[in-house]
Amino acid sequence: MKLLVATLFLTLTLSAQAGEYRFQCLGEVTGLCDIVYDKDGKETTIKIDYGDPESAAIFLALQKKRIYGTNGFKEHMGVKWMQEIHLLGEFTSEMKRTPSGPGMAASEPYRDFRMTGIKLVFPVWRFQEASVDQVDPPVFLETHFDFDSLFPQGLKLEGKQIDLKKHAIDHTR
Repeated sequence: MKLLVATLFLTLTLSAQAGEYRFQCLGEVTGLCDIVYDKDGKETTIKIDYGDPESAAIFLALQKKRIYGTNGFKEHMGVKWMQEIHLLGEFTSEMKRTPSGPGMAASEPYRDFRMTGIKLVFPVWRFQEASVDQVDPPVFLETHFDFDSLFPQGLKLEGKQIDLKKHAIDHTR
């Protein structure tokens, strides 16, 4: 009986936090780099469990295109840009801490997050280096107004085209 009550309590507590969260990857750091922000801007570091294969395929394709998300507008050399990614899902654990020890990164808090969907807000901006051979190459800013310009060939999962339109939010209208 105690196990049933504990399981019911944990299920209700954890699933009550299901929703939509703004995503940002901080890039290359020594520890965890994936962060979500709730509607009030509260930040939580997460480890992602890909609960939906289609959303996972889109998420990983965005990462390859260097679209990591931002928590708002950023400025680079006088140019304002933003990458707004929303993860749908829920926290599946209470706060945990990464291991720490000699030669390891400092321990940090995080929660497990089960991603069940993804939305990308357009327009989205992406920096592209003009040359990979230079130490400090010039960069240009691409603006994408839909998935068609971001992934001209589309994206496939198990040989089938993914309907990217259902994962887009258009803020240009």
